[in-house]
Amino acid sequence: MTLRALLIGAQTYGLTGVHTDVEVMAETLGARGCTALRTCTEGDATYEGVTEAMNRLRADTRPGDGVVVYYSGHGALLGELQYLVPVDMGDSTPTDFRGYLAEELTAAVRALRERTPNLTVILDSCHSGGAVREAAYESGRWALKSVELPAVARDAGLARAARLARPGDPLVPGVVRLTACQQYGSAYEAELVPGKGRQGVFTAALAEFLRPHRHPHVPWSVLIARVRDRVKQQQVRQWPDAGGPSGRLPFSLDEPAEPERLPLVRRDGRFAVPGGAVFGLGVADQVSMVFPGSRTRHGATGTSVPATVDEMRAGDALLRPATSALASPAAGDLRTALMPPGAHALAVRVHDRRHVLIDAEGTLADALREELGRCPRLAETHDAQDAFATVRAHDGTCAILNPEGLPFRYPSEAAHASPSGLIALLEELARGERVRRLGDPPRPGRLEADPDILIEARQPATSGHWRELHAAGERLHHGDHYRVTVTNRSDVPLYFWVIGVGLSGRTTLVTNDQPSGYRLEPHGAEHRGTRTTPPVTIYWPSDLPEVGPRPETIHVLVGDRPMDFSGLASRERSAHTAGPTLNALLQEVWEGTRDQMLQVGEEFRYRVKTVHADALPEPEGERP
Repeated sequence: MTLRALLIGAQTYGLTGVHTDVEVMAETLGARGCTALRTCTEGDATYEGVTEAMNRLRADTRPGDGVVVYYSGHGALLGELQYLVPVDMGDSTPTDFRGYLAEELTAAVRALRERTPNLTVILDSCHSGGAVREAAYESGRWALKSVELPAVARDAGLARAARLARPGDPLVPGVVRLTACQQYGSAYEAELVPGKGRQGVFTAALAEFLRPHRHPHVPWSVLIARVRDRVKQQQVRQWPDAGGPSGRLPFSLDEPAEPERLPLVRRDGRFAVPGGAVFGLGVADQVSMVFPGSRTRHGATGTSVPATVDEMRAGDALLRPATSALASPAAGDLRTALMPPGAHALAVRVHDRRHVLIDAEGTLADALREELGRCPRLAETHDAQDAFATVRAHDGTCAILNPEGLPFRYPSEAAHASPSGLIALLEELARGERVRRLGDPPRPGRLEADPDILIEARQPATSGHWRELHAAGERLHHGDHYRVTVTNRSDVPLYFWVIGVGLSGRTTLVTNDQPSGYRLEPHGAEHRGTRTTPPVTIYWPSDLPEVGPRPETIHVLVGDRPMDFSGLASRERSAHTAGPTLNALLQEVWEGTRDQMLQVGEEFRYRVKTVHADALPEPEGERP
């Protein structure tokens, strides 16, 4: 495999650290084994230059190669026109728009994806309608990576975008997407090391944690959490994140087995898991707080502190460390010093466990019981009425059955190969069952705002008209579509997520292009107080027996601050899963939000609207 990279740097409109960003990323990728690296900077980073460089990258790419596309520079929004800003942006005319459109980037990435599935896109730019200024930033210290441009070429840009648009397309599947800040928001560059010149805050943090001697076998989802913590420690209000299959190891298709990492913060000397209620935590549950340390030539160092959920405050779980741990010098440092980037919690034993009946004998049964004993969210039962799943293994066959005696899905060869494979499948199914029951929290944790939420479906095979879905009693069919519209009627910003639990028990963060939530502006704002997701397709997975109906659940969760809920999703990805189509990649740059820094008393509050439907394997109109 050849690891290829195209590094684009457009240093325009007051930015001074873009070339440093490109140099740092080139050095970092070289240390990661990139042997075919091309840069596109200065006079080459024109509209034509960027277009040609993307085309050349596709022509050079061979099946099995790893490919990285990196961009540092300004991002902009002109009405609904989204684009990167090449160095010749100022040469735009009423008939010649020089911005590199979201649709063009999407088409180029889709073409690359046809050559190789190992594709990573990294964007260090803003994406806003003008210069977003925050009062908290010292003048001259932070340079905003967004720019306000004249509308002289807007019509030409819209016309080009219309020719490229493919409204029914999902996001390009299987692409890891790393972004510097939230949608329509802010990314910054700063002089992070005195005397060294300016650099993108996101790029600097990403390069730090990508160094192979520090974190050689850590997936993107873990790295981006550490990057986010580093950016937060620098008091920069931008929220980096990763979309797509972020469970992969960097520049690889490998997805290592990882425990379910829960977010961890400290407020007023107390540790908390923000959004702990959504992750299934409750009072008296046991967790392990993990504080990564520095890595030396002797290996990684760090601290693990056992803790108990002492209190649920709004949607958050407040933790009480074990008394013995509190007495240690390390715990004292952690209560007063900055938490190390990547600090997180792991569930050890939770109240909301799913019971498994083992209908097997011999060494397989013994091994399954041993594995179950180590699972925080699973437990064995001997009562079939109490079991959410039954593992039945006899005469060389194995199946995991639901309470109706039907297979959840056909286990893969990997699941058959070992008890740990069967347990991994059970854990995924258990997560799906837990998330399926997600609902409003008790009153103290409930969002005070009452947003308008509309969930609609249509059958393309029949009328094709959208109809509102009710909370229960609905029937959906293979090939049907659904969409969600949320309107903010309050005077504060809100965020929403769409979470689906499918027919086979897989959990999907439908709004995966923005794992930390779609932002809704306050009521009365000029734009984006209402958002509609593009259509999502219901399909019958190939590993699910065509016996129905099967349950399909759609949750719309609305909260008062950004939260990364990508951990709720099943690790398996299917090429058939239809994601959002919101202008693809450029709509994944992030928004710097004033409430990104969690303060005392700012617990996560949310509401949930749910549709529980029965799904059938054949399209509407083709029932026997």
